[in-house]
Amino acid sequence: MFDEPEGFDIGDPPDLRGRSRGWTPVHAQLAALAGCTSITIAVVARDQKFRHKGLATKLRSLIDIRGFFFDLHLQPKFEQLNFDLTLDTRETTARIRALAAETHRRCPQLGLFRLAGIPMLVTWYRKGSRRPLFEERFSMRRGRTPEDRLVAAAKRAAKKAG
Repeated sequence: MFDEPEGFDIGDPPDLRGRSRGWTPVHAQLAALAGCTSITIAVVARDQKFRHKGLATKLRSLIDIRGFFFDLHLQPKFEQLNFDLTLDTRETTARIRALAAETHRRCPQLGLFRLAGIPMLVTWYRKGSRRPLFEERFSMRRGRTPEDRLVAAAKRAAKKAG
């Protein structure tokens, strides 16, 4: 929806000046992260002579929008991004780690998210396997993630109500 003749069409509803057809700005931002990372992986793979047949990316965001709509004392913010990268490759895990490290260093969009301190869980997979090769956390402590804490709080609230 970026090439609309009338300009950028946001996916928000009409009362927010959108036409509910395109991506929201948050979708566009996350797509930019996935696209930039994919391009950076291709460049780094070429530089490292890393062989792969394909890449799939998947992003899931946990965003607190209460400050946008309900509680004007809060700043809307990403609580957590889960970024899964699945490579179709026979390269070793060590080579995939090297590709990941250089990609994380060189990708401008990843750099923006990291500099912003957005909690990110980046998980690398090999195509055909559901088991992660490795995970990296950015702006996130070890242990329970923000998502884990939110799920636990929801379970406690449901148990209390039921």
